[in-house]
Amino acid sequence: MQLPEQAVRALEVVRRDGRGVRFEIRKACEQERWRLKVCYVAGGGGEVEVGLLWSDDQAGLEALKRKLEEECG
Repeated sequence: MQLPEQAVRALEVVRRDGRGVRFEIRKACEQERWRLKVCYVAGGGGEVEVGLLWSDDQAGLEALKRKLEEECG
């Protein structure tokens, strides 16, 4: 599973400018779809959440989340 190009570009900005970067997976209400998002503290001090990918493949999103966490250190 891979991120769309727009999510890759957004993640580059987060890695460069964000602090306290973490990834979360949440289930959409009453659906069998899952959302991978990145959460971080922006330069102004507020927390920001950016959706990266929707999928019905929870295991695939979990694997992608682990990979992204390893890359972000």
